[in-house]
Amino acid sequence: MPQASLTLNTKTPAGESCAKLRSEIAALMERHESSFELSAGGKTLEDTDKVPDSPVTITLVNLSWEGATPARVKDLGGGEFTVVGEAMKGSGHFNFMCNTGFTDGVGYFEVEVLEGDGPFIGVTTKAGFKEGYKIRALEFGGPGNLSDGSCGKRIGFGEPVKKGSVIGFTLDLTDDSSVGMTVWDGDKCLGEAYKGCKREKGATVYPVVCARKPGDRFKLSLKRQPRVQEKRTPHPAHNSWELTRFVQDGATVSLDEAQTAKGAGRGRAYIGPGEPPKGHLVMQLEQSAGDANEFKLHFKLFNILNTKVTITGSSGSTENLDVGMIASTRMMSPIQGFESQLSGALSSCDSWTLTGSGENAKLTMRSSDVELGFDWVDKAMQEPVSDVALP
Repeated sequence: MPQASLTLNTKTPAGESCAKLRSEIAALMERHESSFELSAGGKTLEDTDKVPDSPVTITLVNLSWEGATPARVKDLGGGEFTVVGEAMKGSGHFNFMCNTGFTDGVGYFEVEVLEGDGPFIGVTTKAGFKEGYKIRALEFGGPGNLSDGSCGKRIGFGEPVKKGSVIGFTLDLTDDSSVGMTVWDGDKCLGEAYKGCKREKGATVYPVVCARKPGDRFKLSLKRQPRVQEKRTPHPAHNSWELTRFVQDGATVSLDEAQTAKGAGRGRAYIGPGEPPKGHLVMQLEQSAGDANEFKLHFKLFNILNTKVTITGSSGSTENLDVGMIASTRMMSPIQGFESQLSGALSSCDSWTLTGSGENAKLTMRSSDVELGFDWVDKAMQEPVSDVALP
């Protein structure tokens, strides 16, 4: 990371807040308060820390931004920029890259959305930085999805990115030929988004923002230490589950008939007449890395259903739930009626019960008029995205 170090004699005494020291240094150097880091004894000092009774090192960091279309960016200093110019017709976006990069080890940066909604934020390389959908990047944003800059890689990874969001990225660059990325939304860890994505040997990656319109404004910060994801024992619901029973309004839904599509066409998640349905109705529940009571629900039929499930309380072996709005891909589906029926049933569920363990584990989700029964199934959980290569 390009940087230079210097020391100054200041008047802020030991024991005062580092925020006060930062303000004094910014005034002395006539620089933005976010354009340098403070450290002592090998530790980065946060504004909430106290000034130590030892020398404090000031490290200048270049946080300037450039636009894929240069006239589109107005650099405001201190890691802040805004989008300028005329609005773009259609659904395009404008891409901006910070000139401060990361090459090796473990790094961390975060971008605050000061104005605007729906940006995608992440990292790219010099060679991958292009305008519009031609960019190649590792990104999180929009409605909460992962993207490589030109197409979506995973939907429902987090919440929508909007004004006020502070999106953080822990970068794993310990392998000089790949990139890993864990995403944070404020103080909440969303989990490992990308793992082992290829890059040219020793290539530097740079923070990138894909903004939607003029007036959008962002601020980059490098002040915080790299964050570490908390390790914990997963909830027993954190598994893959095969739907084996579907009861609605007292009537049992035939899963064989629901999955059967007539005609010669073949889809990736439905069966033709006479084919066994085993393995086609698998739901995955992924416990949030940042909130032990929160799960991502991923159900792959012909389309893919995604939502968030939150445990709100418990009564004995039953846990009460809040199931969020179901998001779905929108391909023409030969089993569209069943997908809609199952989506509605899932969103109505307000509790689940877990029984058994290991291969004998069973999960039952219920509402006043729905019962969905699942058996544990040996299917790998959804892995971080690994099929994106940065040029």
